This record gives sequence, structure tokens and C-alpha cells, in this order.
Amino acid sequence: MARFVTLVLLGLLSLSGLDAVQRPPKVQVYSRHPAENGKPNYLNCYVSGFHPPQIEIDLLKNGEKMEVEQSDLSFSKDWSFYLLVHAEFTPNAVDQYSCRVKHVTLTEPKIVKWGKFSSSFLSC
Repeated sequence: MARFVTLVLLGLLSLSGLDAVQRPPKVQVYSRHPAENGKPNYLNCYVSGFHPPQIEIDLLKNGEKMEVEQSDLSFSKDWSFYLLVHAEFTPNAVDQYSCRVKHVTLTEPKIVKWGKFSSSFLSC
């Protein structure tokens, strides 16, 4: 019994050490299909490589939060996490879209803009 308790305690201690490794998120913003003015599409914000798993991700239209859907939180072989947030949108010449990420490793929110003319795939 004492051996079992010791093994459980060692296991818990090793898991608690995982929280000490903090990794900042990588943010990628892109449309599902090539953007065309007036044609409905999906805007994606893929956030990866972060630890710990607590994170806040918003898609913004002209600085205002959009209604989004979010994938389940998943992790990679290196125990870093990733998420996909997406929303329906219709690109035009006026509206500006971006992804805002808040994470403990960031001193301020990271904002990555989507640009249909420079590229449909931007990362930071």
C-alpha cells in the first residue's frame, strides 16, 4: 500500500511540473476558400503550440466579436495544445477581420489581421 501511495504521489508531482512549461501561441488566420467580395465563406483562426491550455480566442469584424464555433481542445505529441475557431463571413472591400488571442504567456492580446489581397493565409 505504501508503495502504491508513493507511486501516485510521484505521478502527481511529475504532472504538476508540466504547468511550469509555458509556450506562447502561434496564430494563423485564413479563409476556407479564396476570398471573393460578396461571396459567403468561412474565416478560420488556428491557434497552436501553446501551454498551459487556458486560452481565449475571438474572431473580430471591425473590432467587434463575431459569433464563432470552436473545435475541441487537442494536444500534440509535445503536450502543446491547439484549437480552431471559425465563423461564417462575407468578405467585402470595407470590413476588416482579425483574430485576437489572450494567453498567460502574452503581456497583451495578440491580434492577427486577415487580408484577402496580400494573402488568404497569415500567421504570427
